[in-house]
Amino acid sequence: MLTRARCLMTTTGRLSAVLVDLSGTLHVEDTVIPGAVEALRRLRQCPLKVKFVTNTTKESKQMLVDRLQKLGFDVQPEEVFTSLTAARNLVEELKVRPMLFVQDSALPDFEGIDTTNPNAVVIGLAPDKFNYRPLNDAFRLLLEGAPLIAIHKARYYKKSDGLSLGPGPFVTGLEYATDVTATVVGKPETTFFREAVKTLGCAPEDALMIGDVNTDQEMKRRSTPLPPQCVTVSQRRYTTFATKY
Repeated sequence: MLTRARCLMTTTGRLSAVLVDLSGTLHVEDTVIPGAVEALRRLRQCPLKVKFVTNTTKESKQMLVDRLQKLGFDVQPEEVFTSLTAARNLVEELKVRPMLFVQDSALPDFEGIDTTNPNAVVIGLAPDKFNYRPLNDAFRLLLEGAPLIAIHKARYYKKSDGLSLGPGPFVTGLEYATDVTATVVGKPETTFFREAVKTLGCAPEDALMIGDVNTDQEMKRRSTPLPPQCVTVSQRRYTTFATKY
């Protein structure tokens, strides 16, 4: 990872920030990707701003940071930008009361948000809540005109015991049933990366994205195609993207 980043720094002469994906890139649940702690330590030695970006919605940002620190990563809360943060920002902007499809462990990131008598639907990764009755309640809300906000639309994610369904299939099912198009706030949406880069105070073209193959595939499925600068940086097929957001 570091060797490739140095190569790109030399090529562009203006790289000033790095966005680093978390799940699947640095860790999978409570398992560290081999070499990731050392790679991050070496990256810290470069004169670069670092922001960790993630679609993780099963736990709050503080819980995620605590997990990463226990795994040995030097990560601080202010360095993490999550899709939960992006979703909360949109909820506050729209001034809506969301029906939240997130795990209870993620609810602290929505503290203070009014969820009584909901008039919007927000869907993240919520395995404990993806059953018929709450999904049907969401369906009826959407038919009444409520907006549908997808924290992200990942088709699947990696767990220690294998791949598991992400929130994407459930969002898509509600879109199909209601003819409502979801507003997606997480990766790989351009607005998500722009918000993350903005917090670093640098231009989008001066930032580099480091992610795994799933990140690569999701970004390439966007309606706006990526520039072709894509480099495989390890045998685990992690990918570094040098791209404008």
